[in-house]
Amino acid sequence: MKDYRITFEKRGRVKYISHLDLNRCMIRAIRRSDLPAWYTEGFHPHLYLMFPLALSLGAESICEVMDFRLTEEVPDDEILSRLNASMPEGLKAISVHEPKYEAQHIGSACYDVTLQGENLSQFWNDFISQEQILTEKKTKKGMKTIDIKPMITIEGMTAENDNLCLSLRLPAGNEGNLNVTVVTDAFQKYAEKPILVTKILRTKIFCQNGEIFS
Repeated sequence: MKDYRITFEKRGRVKYISHLDLNRCMIRAIRRSDLPAWYTEGFHPHLYLMFPLALSLGAESICEVMDFRLTEEVPDDEILSRLNASMPEGLKAISVHEPKYEAQHIGSACYDVTLQGENLSQFWNDFISQEQILTEKKTKKGMKTIDIKPMITIEGMTAENDNLCLSLRLPAGNEGNLNVTVVTDAFQKYAEKPILVTKILRTKIFCQNGEIFS
């Protein structure tokens, strides 16, 4: 028995399937691949899958991670070829390796975000320059007002025509999580004007120690 970690892309129309549907899709793909998958024991055995960091509905990614277990060792290139032959359009396995870190080690994630609207760069500069950016966030105890400004790290920004392209690094994982849509919703509320979110792409997942999650 051996544990494996797949890094995969989720692009195009599959960005609209929920995390639960993604789980079902991956189960079907593994079954079709004829890989010697390990199943849990007990009255209701099921295929073991684990996604360390769920992706929001409507977002794409080039760095999604899925853990699974095989009853015997299989060469990495064979795992990739079998899975990719069984996956639907929009899902593509990029690499496979033994897990190095556990889910609780995740600390942040990077996103490329493209917004469309008039004069957005100036609105964004004013928005991010506020002393506080207060917004409502759903918690286990209900809705809570929080200041998300200290949680936003801007790693890049470009503006062209009516497009504003941002590279944001946001907290993620068990210690704290900020959904990128919370940021875009807060910005739209501040700007008080129509803003179209044309792209959300997760590009990297980091551990709390700063290393890439792998």
